[in-house]
Amino acid sequence: MTIYLLSKSNDNKVTVKMNARWIPPKIIVGSAATGDYYYPRTEIVNEIWDELEKGNFILIAAPRRVGKTSIMRDIEANPRENYKVIFENIQAVKSEIDFYKTLYKLILNCLSTSKKASKWFSSYIKTKQIIEISTSGVKFENKVPDYLHEINNIFRELDKSTETIVLLLDELPEVLHKLDKAEKKDEAIAILHQLRAWRQTDFKKLQFIFAGSVGIHYVVKNIEGRTSSLNDLIPAICNPLSKDEAKDYIKWVTSNNASVQYDTERQTQLLFKIQHYYTPYFINLMLGEIDKNAKKRNNPTITEQDIDQAFLNVEKSNEHFADWKKRLYDYMPKSDFNFVNNILIHIAHRNSIGIQAIYDKAVKQEKTIDYMDMIHDLVNDGYLTETTEDSQKYIFISPFLKAFWKRNNPIYNE
Repeated sequence: MTIYLLSKSNDNKVTVKMNARWIPPKIIVGSAATGDYYYPRTEIVNEIWDELEKGNFILIAAPRRVGKTSIMRDIEANPRENYKVIFENIQAVKSEIDFYKTLYKLILNCLSTSKKASKWFSSYIKTKQIIEISTSGVKFENKVPDYLHEINNIFRELDKSTETIVLLLDELPEVLHKLDKAEKKDEAIAILHQLRAWRQTDFKKLQFIFAGSVGIHYVVKNIEGRTSSLNDLIPAICNPLSKDEAKDYIKWVTSNNASVQYDTERQTQLLFKIQHYYTPYFINLMLGEIDKNAKKRNNPTITEQDIDQAFLNVEKSNEHFADWKKRLYDYMPKSDFNFVNNILIHIAHRNSIGIQAIYDKAVKQEKTIDYMDMIHDLVNDGYLTETTEDSQKYIFISPFLKAFWKRNNPIYNE
């Protein structure tokens, strides 16, 4: 328990002094929230498990910073009966062979802990002369196998009574994009086709969950000119928190006897500053800044002015938002980036943009064929949203992003 002492100075001013350690809220910024820092998203997790039990392959569809990776780690940590689940961020994969090698490693790690497949697995590793299986890879006594061939053989041979293996692959879009940029488009296409082939085979013991911090449909369309390779994936929509969920989240992260507490009034003021896009990430940025400033003052009591000041401090911090622009620059062809960046600069200075203004900009930059596809990508990836009062206009989904784009592009003459 934190105890506060009230003291009066000679001029009768009351000050608050702490005589116990300062307790920060239970938040994490940057890394995926896991364990005690993970706020349960029961509804979306149950939806994903229900689809897996139907035999489907899942694409977690969500804007950036909503918590896709945390949800995947929760699924890994709490598998349902008769499932072996393993998570991997595959961002470092650099080739098609490397991709299959990574999948092979994940599959063997799952099988190594399976009681139901233990007899088959023991025979398998002897036959293949495997001397080590770890999270870093698989080592062989002699010849390294054809990984794709081995994966296919494993799932032809697995007994019907063994567990289903679910591979949770994070950052698949980035892998495909990097292969494309490295002039390995054929390898990216081969991976897409192989994943689709697995989804359409009778390999009932192999399933996938895919996610990424950039829209996979945009990446695949750039590579193949279409998105038909993804049509059979079941989207699991991971939405931001509702207002009631956001209030509950604030209570949850301060339930560890955090020094700074939020009554109903302060919760309302905090969420009003963040506006309608309530994600743990944006809430955490505010809670962290408020806590830091309160600790400096050695006073856990906060006011509306403290919330306003925290918002300004977070707003000015490039480190939290520069990556949003960099990802557009990295993933898009230059002409596409110039178009969407101009849209975002316009909204930052004019508060919103209508479809006629969007079209006019598309005409100038010769983007009239697919210009609205790019706008929809900005919506799906958590940059923009349609205004509630007029669906023909778009605004920034977060005031933080709006402030970043305006500060990053302070002059706008159009």
